[in-house]
Amino acid sequence: MSKNKVDNPIVKVDYEEAKKLADLGAIVQDLSFVMKTCSRLERLLKEKSKDSLLIENMWTAVLIRYARCFADGKRFGLSESIFDNLNGEPHKAHKFYLDLRDKHIAHSVNPFEQVAVGLILSPQNIESKKIIKVVTMTMRHMITDIEGVHQLGCLAKVLLEEACNIAKQYEKEILKKAKSIPIDGLYNYPRLRMIAPGPESADKPRS
Repeated sequence: MSKNKVDNPIVKVDYEEAKKLADLGAIVQDLSFVMKTCSRLERLLKEKSKDSLLIENMWTAVLIRYARCFADGKRFGLSESIFDNLNGEPHKAHKFYLDLRDKHIAHSVNPFEQVAVGLILSPQNIESKKIIKVVTMTMRHMITDIEGVHQLGCLAKVLLEEACNIAKQYEKEILKKAKSIPIDGLYNYPRLRMIAPGPESADKPRS
């Protein structure tokens, strides 16, 4: 005997709280990524992995995803006041990671990345001195130490808990607003759906 399929419609709400909750959902994803990736990076560093390309790419991705949790503009971001009641020096640690992202990853403007040009000369004690070649030397800070990776992972964990608490408050406010509307009216709301974007959307902002 087959059971009848129950259709629970999901309707879309456009309350301001709903927009902020959606942004918080994206922030939760970013912070979860930071936590998991830092954990994986710690393991690679403890194992003294020789895959420097993988390690650098993972660290770059972690800093980018962490920093955009605080970005303002199109997406609602976390406020740095979220650190005010936390123990230790979270503001100082947070600034360090943002500076790494802003002045090292996104823009090469600090001493963590250096490039210098010089000349290789023949030995000074020979008679026929000459310039052998032009040489370019580079130095790049690839990743912080294990403790730095661990600290960022811990910071992301605390922020994730705070973001989830904020999300619960928005859920309560959304539910309160929805319950003030006659239930039959809610069934007339547009259905909630998502459409995967095509390549033509790459240069367009999220609506």
